[in-house]
Parts: sequence; C-alpha cells; structure tokens
Amino acid sequence: MSDRSEQSDKLKDRVLGCMVGGAVGDALGYPVEFRNWNDILNEYGERGITRYKLARNGKALISDDTQMTLFTAAGLLLGMTRGYMRGIMGRPDTYCECTYIDWLMTQTLTERPKGDEMSDRCHTWLMDVPELYSRRAPGNTCIMAIEALKNHDGVKNDSCGCGGVMRTAPIALLCSIHQYADGDKQYIDMMAAEASRLTHKHPLGFLPSAVLNHLIMDIMDGEVVGCDRLAHAAKQAIDVLPEIDSEPDNHKTYGELWPKHVKRMQDIVMQAIDLAHTDTVDVKAIAQIGEGWTGHEALAIAVYSAIKHADSFEDAVVSAVNHSGDSDSTGAICGNIMGCLLGRSRIPDFYTDKLEIMDVIEEMATDIYTGCIISEYDPRDTPEKMKWYKKYVLMRR
Repeated sequence: MSDRSEQSDKLKDRVLGCMVGGAVGDALGYPVEFRNWNDILNEYGERGITRYKLARNGKALISDDTQMTLFTAAGLLLGMTRGYMRGIMGRPDTYCECTYIDWLMTQTLTERPKGDEMSDRCHTWLMDVPELYSRRAPGNTCIMAIEALKNHDGVKNDSCGCGGVMRTAPIALLCSIHQYADGDKQYIDMMAAEASRLTHKHPLGFLPSAVLNHLIMDIMDGEVVGCDRLAHAAKQAIDVLPEIDSEPDNHKTYGELWPKHVKRMQDIVMQAIDLAHTDTVDVKAIAQIGEGWTGHEALAIAVYSAIKHADSFEDAVVSAVNHSGDSDSTGAICGNIMGCLLGRSRIPDFYTDKLEIMDVIEEMATDIYTGCIISEYDPRDTPEKMKWYKKYVLMRR
C-alpha cells in the first residue's frame, strides 16, 4: 500500500470513528441521562453502565444528540453540493439552519411528509429514515429556537446549554478533509461556534463548539497520540480562543467580545486537564467539573475522560457517561474525540453491533469523507453520482 493510500485510509477511519464514536457515547449514556450517580451505581454496579441497555427492538437507541449531529452533517453537505452545482455557496455552517428545521419536523411528525407539505421546506435524505421520527428527549432550547428560525423570528434566549456543542463535530471533519477556508482553523472554529449560536445565544453555549472544533481538527492532522499530546492539543484549543475573529460581530475577537466567558471556558478545560493527570476517581473528578448540562461543563467532562483514558475508547466513554447529569451529551462529545483519535477500527464490536441506525451514521460519515462527487457540467453517469444527486439536490425543495 502506498503512503498516500495509507494516509487516506487513516483519515477515513478517523472520520468514521468520530461519527460512530459520538453515537456510541450517546447511546451508552442515554438510559442514565437525568439519573444521579447513586441510582446508576445501584442499578449497574461499581463501574456504572458499561454496556448498552437495549430497547425492546434489541437496539441501543440514540438520542437527539446523534440525530442533530446527522442533520448538521447533512446541512454541510447540502452547502458543499450547492457550491459544486452552482459555483457559489455561503459559509458551510449557514446551511445547517434549514436542516435543523428538517430535524424539528421529525420531532413533530411520525413519518415523512408528502405532497404539498414538502413544497415550502428544504429537506435532506435523512427525512426518509423512519427511526429519526422519534422524540428522544430533545432540548427545549433547540426546539424553541428552531421554531423561531422556521417562523423567521429572531431567536431570543440566554441559554448556555450543551445542545450546541454536542452536534457540531462534523464541521471539523468536513473542513479538515476538504480544506475549507484553506485550513484556517480559527476561521473554522468560528463556523462551529456559529452553528451552535443558531440556537444557543449565551457565549458558554457556543464557545465550546469552537474549542471542540480546534481539538478535532488537530487530531485530524494526525499529530495527536496519547494522553500528553491530547492534553497539549486541548490547551492549544483554549489558547487560541480569545484570538478568534467573529465575522458576524464586525470582526471583533472573542477576547474583546466575551472576555469573562472566554476565561471561564479556558479555566474549566484547564481544570479538566489537570484532574486527568491525578489519581482522583473518575466520578469524583467529574463532580468537581459539573454535571454537563451546560456547554462548557459538557465539553470539559468529555475532555477529562478522553485525556484520562486516551488509549481506550471503552474506558473513556464509560468514564464520560457515569456521573450525575447529562450523560448522553458528555458521552457523545467524548465519543467524538476518542473515535477521531483512535479511529473506527478501534471501537469495540460490542458497541457497534447493536447501535441504532448504524448504517445511516456510517453512510453520512462516508459522505463527509468523500465529499461531493457531482458538478454542474459533469454528467451523472454512474449509480454513485445519481445517488448523490438524489440525496443532496433532488431532496432539496
């Protein structure tokens, strides 16, 4: 195998790992979301939940976290395809608004709308996945904010919930693979933050996405291996946070706009890094960080678990979900980080064999890796090209 082929396989493994890993952490944590540690301990034993609690259909159910991550990816690919077909496109993250409205529809209907109901909306192929028409404890902030977007009203909240950061990992993957913004990480950090800011208006609701984006892009570069390198990458991600140029805010920097919140973001991630280098029991260390309901706490818990258990996907996600609080979101973010770090090939089979809509997750990840394969002047002369056209052009209304 040539060096180029080996590098390509490794990148694809990271993309698949990030998407699948996020869904694994989500599905593992979903049954214990809202549960306190004592209840988890009593039901699952001294390590807490370590294997899936399967639903009646024999599957490990994903929550709204993975649903919205898929719709984020779909928005990015819609934008990418528009660029290839029209020769012009906006910032990739701006296309997520219409796919989030699609997601909102899946939370209010029981099946794909037909006929006239489709005419005034923008749709993705995800609308043809029956399992996505399930309400899996969606966050009120996301629901209300996307309702406002759908109605062309301004989104008004001061939410710093974790419903933004738990869904934005695909931005780092797509932009890393396809070199959007010429690989300008800080600009792409801003894009990730803006994708969260669509629904979460408090800085601690969207700044975590910028940090996560920078961390995942560093991992995609291939230089992050093991605990120390991962900790170094996390430090770099918070170090650049004040310098990020906010395009929607007259190009002021994050440090100028939100100094107090930038400092809080930096402090909590540093706390997570420091705790990961101690012998403190995971559940006690995580309790010092928080419960993960807010964006900055959720990211910090995920970073803690990933650094503490950088060589084991299983140990990291088990750590990330076993605490009082928002276990599926902390598990999902940790799964994104660890799946990207170690690759799809190192996620244990017992976590992938019974994962709900595994085929959909891997198909979306493969699309992110492949990128748009059609253009305005290129004939759609293969089944693969026709499939892409149907998924990312014909589905759009």
